[in-house]
Amino acid sequence: MNVLAYARNATVQSDGFVKMTDFDTLVSTSDIVSVHVPLNEQTKQLINKTAFKKMKNTSLFINTARGGIINERDLIDALKNGDISGACLDVFESEPLPIDSELRNMGNVILTPHTAGMPDGRKFHKTRYDFFIKNIKRVENGEEPESKLNQL
Repeated sequence: MNVLAYARNATVQSDGFVKMTDFDTLVSTSDIVSVHVPLNEQTKQLINKTAFKKMKNTSLFINTARGGIINERDLIDALKNGDISGACLDVFESEPLPIDSELRNMGNVILTPHTAGMPDGRKFHKTRYDFFIKNIKRVENGEEPESKLNQL
């Protein structure tokens, strides 16, 4: 397996396993492109139509960093046009992801609710779903749900 990385910071060096490269080489030669940068003026919409057009049509795109790093409309177009094969997204330009987002109905997209960085993900999700079920049952029984938010 070849692991490529790109960093704007020129002091980052290859370490024998990870090979540092330029951005264009990274996106054009990678089978999987995974984003791990903060959202700031330099990274806002870093992954856009231009970047998606450079990717292999078999590439998988992953974003667990920040939603604003990608242009979601360009991502949707790239997925529809077959410019890339799929996407896994844990973050979105607007959170929560709007209910009418096309990403929700695409068969080549996996969405998670901004929880990819959680430790012990499976246990976390079970605990969360148990909480949801408990609250649904409370409401069905005419009781107040736990931890109500956004009330008037």
